Amino acid sequence: MNRLLKIGTRESKLALWQTEYVRASLKRVFPELECTVHCIKTLGDRQPDLNLLENQGKGVFCSELEQALQRGEIDLAVHSVKDLPGQLADGLVLASFLKREDPRETLVARDGLSLSDLPPGAVIGTSSIRRQVQLANIRPDLRFEPIRGNVETRIRKVLDGQYDATILALAGLRRLGLEHYITQVFELSEMVPAPGQGCIGVEIREDDGELAALLRQISDVETETVVRAERAFLKGMGGYCRLPYGAYGVLKEGELELTGMFGEREYLSMMTLKAMPAEAEILGARLAEALLEGKRDEPCYPVTYAC
Repeated sequence: MNRLLKIGTRESKLALWQTEYVRASLKRVFPELECTVHCIKTLGDRQPDLNLLENQGKGVFCSELEQALQRGEIDLAVHSVKDLPGQLADGLVLASFLKREDPRETLVARDGLSLSDLPPGAVIGTSSIRRQVQLANIRPDLRFEPIRGNVETRIRKVLDGQYDATILALAGLRRLGLEHYITQVFELSEMVPAPGQGCIGVEIREDDGELAALLRQISDVETETVVRAERAFLKGMGGYCRLPYGAYGVLKEGELELTGMFGEREYLSMMTLKAMPAEAEILGARLAEALLEGKRDEPCYPVTYAC
């Protein structure tokens, strides 16, 4: 490929790590490729006090990158897939899904405490309603306060005593070499992650077939399959974007198994559906529909069946 690639990214340490990972992956396959990195501030970066609880699902960490793509100022944008809304901007597609890191959630607390060891009424710093509802289901006594800032800032706020603990994605901590701050890792059965958590995605203009062909060379097939199912679930839940939901998929013995969570403090439902990998997006849409149907027909209980 004889062209200079302009890569767009946010400027946090984690975003830059992910961008370098994409650049290095491309260079391994195409050593002659030249890339430049363009840092773009998103709404979420420019307004550190923005209430994320009031802006769930609005693309506050990606809209400016997508606009730069549409204008042709960059050729590709590197994202944490969990930050992307279910519907991408017009004319854009996800062309590559790099091999996924562990999608689980972690607790970072002072004094090495686990969730069960936190004192009654402990204050958890999180701006994620998905995390709040699932934690409250385990510990109803906990109190929640919004927290903003990059990964390092959130850890510092806990260590400084502004919060008793916070919840952070294991993937980000690993990529930044900050695993030593983890005091507990939650199993997927305890806390369902955000759709696409742990996956780095590359977004391009849908009419750039040459670049799409290049990016397929660094895309991980298994990751793409499960994350496309999770994103189809995310899109299907769009009518309830202010309520908490999460999803994760796994490939087992030739089948795709997708688990979704949806609920409120007084209502929390989990469901698992299975299908063939080729039906990933159909599976995600069906799971969203089934959980929303359960919401309308309360109560809804966990159930597993094949679609």
